[in-house]
Amino acid sequence: MANVQVPVGMSYCTLVAIGAFGDSPVQMTCPTCHQTVVTKVDFSSGVLTYLFCGGLFFCGFVLGCCLIPFCFDRLKDAKHMCPSCKTILGVYKRL
Repeated sequence: MANVQVPVGMSYCTLVAIGAFGDSPVQMTCPTCHQTVVTKVDFSSGVLTYLFCGGLFFCGFVLGCCLIPFCFDRLKDAKHMCPSCKTILGVYKRL
């Protein structure tokens, strides 16, 4: 089990991750609202997305083709949120 720090308001609270988060929704009990929920996954650009963009740029794909990695969720980080109380439950980083 891993400890995950999640920002809550202006402070941080420490949560214990029940299982490994991935890029697909997981069922878990929210530590804030204490409901059993299936997490909502939001994707955002991370380190892997920018590395692929830079790699394509240096390979000569400068005419906008280097922006293709920003269109694929498989290259982005996944943020798991509670659909009830909107608390961030965990983040899956690709790199």
